[in-house]
Amino acid sequence: MQTHVQLDSVLKRARGYWFADGFTEIAAGLFFILLAGILLLQGSVFQASNPSHVLSVVGIISLVKLFGFLAVVLALWWLKDHFTYPRTGFVRGNRLTAAHALTLLRNAILFLLLPIFGLLIVSVLLVTVGGVLSSMPVWFPIGVGAIWAVLCVLAGEWTGVARFRVLGILFLLAGLAVGIWQWTAGLSTLPADVRPALDQPVVQEVVNRGLNGLGVLVLISGLPLVISGLVTFLRYRKANPTPYVEES
Repeated sequence: MQTHVQLDSVLKRARGYWFADGFTEIAAGLFFILLAGILLLQGSVFQASNPSHVLSVVGIISLVKLFGFLAVVLALWWLKDHFTYPRTGFVRGNRLTAAHALTLLRNAILFLLLPIFGLLIVSVLLVTVGGVLSSMPVWFPIGVGAIWAVLCVLAGEWTGVARFRVLGILFLLAGLAVGIWQWTAGLSTLPADVRPALDQPVVQEVVNRGLNGLGVLVLISGLPLVISGLVTFLRYRKANPTPYVEES
């Protein structure tokens, strides 16, 4: 039993080493801030009556998430190769193969696009319920914040990185704060069947508020990521000021 506990601790420490320099959180936070800007911009000009604009919003967000994810991964590998690993004596190991790259790309597409398709399917199924759509600015950020919180807590348990649990709590609080803010601002009144009313201003207002609320949530979630990453980086830089030199 004790051997199993020690092995689990070693595995967590190995997994958590990837996050020892804070670069991952900084990159993720900056990516969140970029995505928030796009969401807020799209939320201010969204037109539900224009199908091509609806598709363009989904397409732009999907492309930003996909290419942003790949750019973040490549930047992290470069930073770790040139800053992190030389200071600890560790190396990344085997380079990424084409098969591994395709697997990573497939998983990134599934992880980033499935939530969008899921939301679209749910919206189609529930679009006849005016109350569900009108309250979307409230329940959507709360739901997203709760999902992020669960993922952060699980990541903290898997890697042994305690600050991930704190970030999870902050994400949950951020989702609740945005939901309460949207609720206090008042909810739009929609008819029971809103299919014929997609081109009406009240529906566009709901969608715009939903995008703006999500943008605010992503923005205020990105800030603690950047701050956490910077604090972690400064601590790592202080503990490892110079590259590791093997003793002869």
